[in-house]
Amino acid sequence: MGSAPIMHVCAVRAIDAARHIRDVVQAMPPAERGPSVDAILKPGAAITMQVDCTAEKVGIAALERLAAEVGHRIHLIADVARAQVIELGQSARAEIIYAMLDAVDGTIKVGGLGNDLAGGKVRLANDGNWGVAVAFTPPLDRPLETLRFGDFTAAAVLDGNPLRYRAHPEEVVTVPVDGGLATYDLSAAPAVVASLQRAPRLFTSTNTVLNQAIVYLDGYQAFDLDTRQLGDESVAAELYRVLINRHAGGAFDIMRQYGNLSALLHAMLGWRGRPTWVESQGAAFVVVNENSANLIPAIPIIAGAGGISVDFDGRPLAERTLADGRSSVVHAANPAMCEALMRVVAAARAAAGVSPN
Repeated sequence: MGSAPIMHVCAVRAIDAARHIRDVVQAMPPAERGPSVDAILKPGAAITMQVDCTAEKVGIAALERLAAEVGHRIHLIADVARAQVIELGQSARAEIIYAMLDAVDGTIKVGGLGNDLAGGKVRLANDGNWGVAVAFTPPLDRPLETLRFGDFTAAAVLDGNPLRYRAHPEEVVTVPVDGGLATYDLSAAPAVVASLQRAPRLFTSTNTVLNQAIVYLDGYQAFDLDTRQLGDESVAAELYRVLINRHAGGAFDIMRQYGNLSALLHAMLGWRGRPTWVESQGAAFVVVNENSANLIPAIPIIAGAGGISVDFDGRPLAERTLADGRSSVVHAANPAMCEALMRVVAAARAAAGVSPN
């Protein structure tokens, strides 16, 4: 490891592991991806397939090697709600690095939806957007239940189906720098710490006009019967109604896809080159009843690009504990866009008859 900061090593090793996962997944014949099996890191999930299990084994092996490299135990979070972890590595140090891995975020994009495997039918021909996400805390001498989302200060998100002609970053890392966080585009760069010195920074948009911006809206989990909050379904519908009308306080348009973390790269990040900045057309990312596995890496990625992540009451999500569980979220490009989205959320809640918490 040499003198490289531990969090930087974790981030680039995560990209290396994510690339390996992508290669393994892409090499799997479609019919072998879709059989329903339990996944280690998605206990109780409604949709887990052989592709999840295969990808997780690749990721866990990579994290085991990382633990040996950095000389710290890594506790890979298997179930946030039950505070269950997979213990990796050996060290006498009290401090532990906590990690979160979603080896296949967007299972149905690579395994199929409503497959008829007995009939030789795999239903996965669609947009194919899926991703791999990993996040880490620095070494901490604290139990899992005390962690906040903001304790995860290194993250990596990789697009599982990169474009031939690139319109957005495809391999992204966030690491601590100078008392803050910075998000970098490592697309196609060597997965080594030195690449961070040459990698372009990524940024959220400077656009402050909502009806000139695209908003990613996800109401899918508002209908999750086991975890939704009272009124989530109505709020999701009202958010769509408000946002779809660009003439009455809404956005220019709405984007939606299943498999959130790859969508984060598509919807929120751009570059500031010279002489022209190439900014994202997306300026906000709104999810009703977001799960912890998506929140944990998304919050540092957005913060490192200059954005803001708050719940539907405007509270910073970085301050929320993992024990608090799911939350509805607004990832906004800048303070003005955050204020505009908070007005949209308030209007949607009022129309749905849901009071602020």
